[in-house]
Amino acid sequence: MRFAFVFIVSLLAGCAQVQPISDANRKKITSVALHPDVSKPPNIYYLGPSGAGFLFFGAIGGALGAGTIEESRKSFQSYAEKNGISIEKIVREEVDAAARKSGRLPLVDKAGADSAMLIASVQQYGFSIPNGFSSKLVPILYLRCELKDATGNLVWSASDRLLTLGNPVEAVEPEKIQNNPAAMEGAWRAAARHLAAEIFKGY
Repeated sequence: MRFAFVFIVSLLAGCAQVQPISDANRKKITSVALHPDVSKPPNIYYLGPSGAGFLFFGAIGGALGAGTIEESRKSFQSYAEKNGISIEKIVREEVDAAARKSGRLPLVDKAGADSAMLIASVQQYGFSIPNGFSSKLVPILYLRCELKDATGNLVWSASDRLLTLGNPVEAVEPEKIQNNPAAMEGAWRAAARHLAAEIFKGY
């Protein structure tokens, strides 16, 4: 039953969350540096066509499908690691590009004593079928950005995620993602690019 619950939550989970920056803090922020590190969960999220069918048979189906889902998850994660596909690198690059393109933050290449720090983190990432009847996968990504002033105080934060339903990234076959590093990286990069652009609209 837990697997059915997780699947439903992944379809219905909320979207953007924002802690607005005050006018006073906005005026104080004269330079912003992007933190070099991006944190991520230890395991990717994965729900493919082979595991989804079990979810419609309640607790027994969930138990039967647990091994299949976990094996597929490990396989996808191992493939990403073996091929040097780094969600941290992808997210940092896309956050940097989106922040600069937005023109809303005074980004600098090197932090100074008075610089605020922009910190990006991955709350969840992986792949999932967009619905219970699909044989293809869409990228899953939950991205959070925080801005801390020179003293370390949080002055702004925003998070957004791609849902399985209505995902803006084109769904592709599992085999294509698992056998083509460019396809896997491209899917996550498209997800990160979309979310980063949405997040900085709210700054």
